[in-house]
Amino acid sequence: MSLIVLFGLPGTGKTYVGKVFEKYFNHYFYDGDIDLTPEMKEAIKTKTVFTDQMRDKFFKILINKIYHLSSTIDHLVVAQTFIKEKYRLELLKKIPQAKFILVETKKEIREKRLIERVNYPLNLEYARIMEENFEKPLISHLKIINDGDGDESIKKTINKIISVCL
Repeated sequence: MSLIVLFGLPGTGKTYVGKVFEKYFNHYFYDGDIDLTPEMKEAIKTKTVFTDQMRDKFFKILINKIYHLSSTIDHLVVAQTFIKEKYRLELLKKIPQAKFILVETKKEIREKRLIERVNYPLNLEYARIMEENFEKPLISHLKIINDGDGDESIKKTINKIISVCL
């Protein structure tokens, strides 16, 4: 069983990288945003910051979902912001073999991606609030820089990560 958790700010391309893992590296991709609670979806719509109680409820659901999926899927990659260190540690406590990969991109590229998204509930203003609340990761993690266009650059980085660390 291998579990990779792609985390980082909105617009960095976590979902994109997850789909590259799925398409070229035989991983099952799961978008953690699927488990956002109705309360969280409403908060995004009204541009209200998530409370700790909202996050606690969501991450309990998400971590249990990841645990279940990882017990039935050999190569699983999950994308989710994991905005707080507390939740990263909770996942590691439940699944110690999980590998976290921070997906990063230049701020101007990230914001341009957010502006260009169609039918996406999270706007640039809300993403900036999330940026202020994103805790620098202290857990052991790898990085993928997603500043380019196309799959080739990401594939090369994933190949390096898989050959060296996974």
